[in-house]
Amino acid sequence: MYFTLVAGGKAETYACCQGCPSLLSDAILPSLALGLKLTVPTPVGRGKCPTCGFRWADFDRLHRFGCPTCYEAHAPQALATIARIQPGLEHHGRRPFDAEADREARLSKARDLLKAALKTEDYETAAALRDQIATLEGGLSGTQP
Repeated sequence: MYFTLVAGGKAETYACCQGCPSLLSDAILPSLALGLKLTVPTPVGRGKCPTCGFRWADFDRLHRFGCPTCYEAHAPQALATIARIQPGLEHHGRRPFDAEADREARLSKARDLLKAALKTEDYETAAALRDQIATLEGGLSGTQP
């Protein structure tokens, strides 16, 4: 008996002896009977996450993934979508950058570092931090940008 398997655009013909037809019953695929491993490619966007079963169509509908493994399962589509939605390397959140809040946070951090420098008697670092604090405080009062 001869049969042809077509997989991946390639056709391979196999010849079987008289004993093979007993192996090739209706219950088993000929490729399995011969010990051939066939891979069937899944069309883009139709695969499921192995952990939660989430499909790319679900992401298109909900705009959320089902679990962390979804990022790996749908990597090609996710990377293309994220690159289109969020260009650049920096994330810019919902709120715009608040220069005043940033300056206050840097001032607080500089004051803490100044206290630590004075405690360890590192006067060179303390002098630099003192100047930095003066500059930041001047910016808060509006005398310096």
